[in-house]
Amino acid sequence: MNRGTKNAIIFTLSLFIILVLTTVFVVLNNTSKAADRIFEGIYIKDEYVGGMTKDEAKKFLEEKFGNLSNRKIEIVYNDKNYIIDFKKLNAHYEIDKAVEEAFQYGKTGTLIDKTIKRMRLKNNPYKIPLNFVADTSIVEKEVKKIAKDINIEPKDAKISRIGGKFIIAKEESGLAVDEAKLIQLINAQVKPEGEIEKINVPVNVVEAKIKSEALSNITTKISSFTTSFKPSDVNRTGNIKIAASSITGTVVMPGEIFSMNKTLGPRTASKGYKEAPVIINGRLEPGLAGGICQVTTTVYNAALLGNFEIVKRRAHGLAVAYVAPGRDATISGDVIDFQFKNNYNNPIFIEAVVGASTITVNIYGANETQGQYVEIVSEVYERIEPKVEYINDPNLPEGQKVVEVKPIAGIKAKTYRKVYQDGKLIKTEKLGDDFYKPQNGKIRVGTKKVTQTTKVQNDSTNEQPPTTEEVQETAN
Repeated sequence: MNRGTKNAIIFTLSLFIILVLTTVFVVLNNTSKAADRIFEGIYIKDEYVGGMTKDEAKKFLEEKFGNLSNRKIEIVYNDKNYIIDFKKLNAHYEIDKAVEEAFQYGKTGTLIDKTIKRMRLKNNPYKIPLNFVADTSIVEKEVKKIAKDINIEPKDAKISRIGGKFIIAKEESGLAVDEAKLIQLINAQVKPEGEIEKINVPVNVVEAKIKSEALSNITTKISSFTTSFKPSDVNRTGNIKIAASSITGTVVMPGEIFSMNKTLGPRTASKGYKEAPVIINGRLEPGLAGGICQVTTTVYNAALLGNFEIVKRRAHGLAVAYVAPGRDATISGDVIDFQFKNNYNNPIFIEAVVGASTITVNIYGANETQGQYVEIVSEVYERIEPKVEYINDPNLPEGQKVVEVKPIAGIKAKTYRKVYQDGKLIKTEKLGDDFYKPQNGKIRVGTKKVTQTTKVQNDSTNEQPPTTEEVQETAN
């Protein structure tokens, strides 16, 4: 190789290196200049955004895809129309997020790394999806509003007893929006493109729980029980009447449970209840709604005689006089309840009738137990006589007595229910083994000396210590 040839090769090689370096410099420089722009070769939802700044790309995409607020979903039911617009759903394309992703693509690493990524885009474009989002939790709230406007509660058939005859008012079916299905239909129309279809509200018929056909089977008195009270205790008598009116007309469907607390509701002065003696912690004390436990006891015994399943029952702390020991039932607030189950195949109707000095509870139903008889047996196996403390009182006339705490005997009793069919005993059920605490009495006895004339007058008006039975008669 001669010197001329060698120089020519060196010149050509030098020129090539200069060209390569120049090209590299230009390419690197272009990458640097593109730092505030989206690289060429990038698309968002098939729209080319290469070479744009973030603001330019955002404006471009918003002009194409940003106007979704005018899209609306129409929902109809008969003559009712409801509209849910996309603005309310905050429905939109995530343009900012897509533009940011486009802008950041290829912008990490060294300048050479960035250049390589940018150059690859010429032959391998990068496509970014444009996500559509909506707050569909709002759909559920809107559906609740629609349902509230359309729904109609069913009306149960009603039964009443007037003049010894049953009167039945027919039931009415209701309507209920199928909320889950409506939500599904609405969500299917929450879309950024294409035609939005009108939605017809799916509605279901809701049958009444109690139907006249079932109530028409109530023709027979299944059981009845009566207890007596002293009408002279005006407050207690009034409480019994209020409780009885709350019970009368109660219908218990097959398999359902009757709850005394639920049926009576809160016993408050606003309902007319007044103070009367109640048993609290084994003692007689004044309390609001005294007397309702006699109503409860009367219902309990009617349920026993009707051979209904007893679910909950608690005896009093003290024995009561209006039923034999072991046949009473008490309630208190929401803590202590009396409940029985309708174990018949037909509904039952409960009636409470208050007379001058009695309350009677009748239970009516279908004639399902022909030939059946129920007997309740109460066995007192221990009696605990109360102690009576006599206190001399010099302020009372001699011989006069004032009862401060009434004595009540303690009793232990077992109670059984015997069921007969066509005169034959078919079942014996132990109902309970109850203990009624004794309440010791306290009586003040007068020791003050008086003239003979006055003494005779006082003797004619002196109260004698009440018997245990008299005291029990006032129990709740």
